[in-house]
Amino acid sequence: MLKDRAQKATALKFCVSKRWLPQLEVEIEPNNRIERSRYLLTDLDVLAISASPVGMHSKLVFDCKSGMRESAIGRAFWLRGVMSKVGADHGFVVLNANLKLSRDHRASASDLGVSLLHDTEFEDLAQGLQGAIHLPENYSQVAEIEAWEMFLGFRSKSPAFAEYMSYAASSFWTIKDYGEQCRKTVARLRILRPELDPSKSDHVAIFGDALCLFLTSLSSLANKLFLLLMRPSTAEDFSSALLSSVYGGYENLQTAKKIRQLATGQSDDSVSIFPDIERFEQLVREIVQAPQQALPAALLSREIAFAHMRNMPETGLQMDIARESPYAPKFVLLAAEYLQRAVKLPPEFSVLYSDIAFSLMSRAVHE
Repeated sequence: MLKDRAQKATALKFCVSKRWLPQLEVEIEPNNRIERSRYLLTDLDVLAISASPVGMHSKLVFDCKSGMRESAIGRAFWLRGVMSKVGADHGFVVLNANLKLSRDHRASASDLGVSLLHDTEFEDLAQGLQGAIHLPENYSQVAEIEAWEMFLGFRSKSPAFAEYMSYAASSFWTIKDYGEQCRKTVARLRILRPELDPSKSDHVAIFGDALCLFLTSLSSLANKLFLLLMRPSTAEDFSSALLSSVYGGYENLQTAKKIRQLATGQSDDSVSIFPDIERFEQLVREIVQAPQQALPAALLSREIAFAHMRNMPETGLQMDIARESPYAPKFVLLAAEYLQRAVKLPPEFSVLYSDIAFSLMSRAVHE
């Protein structure tokens, strides 16, 4: 059972009520490992992604401590350091209600971008930020800690699954470049491909998690392209700006092309350096039409994955996202089809997400 479980469960519900994308138990690793063995720096209880007013991502973190031997201001200093590591904008330290909190410590923590609160004050925090910690029964599986415990348990199924989960619950969230996030998510899923069986619900859920991460990276990518190009004059302009963003700049893109040409023996510019590049460009072009709805699409894909994993029916959150962000189901459908084709997985992997997304779109239109 997870440590400080009740506080983490409350944080999950709060994040989902705010439509923030939560990730439980994020393991923080060194940027550049020197040793062969994997040594973690620390871990975060809950990390959440929200959209800023212009659509770029904002990160929030929750440090949950139910014990009575904690130093509140000490946790604030620790969390400030972790926030710098992951690029978070604000942090919350949730403490046992019986632990004394001085106003001076709260004020000093606030100067660091950290809020100190008792777990009994979580409901006040939620109400003040127009969220909630009490959700209808079976409203969301992403908000249920039991679903997260089941999902995080996949790492024990095989070394390949453990390797993927180390990326999905760790490395992905500390990568600062969204183009790198995008490339690595596709690459990690391709490595895992031989292990995946569409007849197994946990394998389909893993695909849904990768879809969530992929859409999270595309959310930042599409928002930047929208602000950069507004309306590109030509398809070539869009394609060039997109690939330069994915590869971290024009020079990196040219280097990647040269490496690809050497690897394939081709000497012309027609060599594709990203899987199914035409379909990828079309996907991003669609998302650029409503870039702020890509993050809700990421939350929707994870919700579908967790509901399928636990053999649950459609949840209330799925329909609410479709109402609030009409483009989100479409983005899930298109991204699922792209990712399945790009990784060369059986089509059954994308069918679940495409079918549910299409149903949500249809019902939202007719309401």
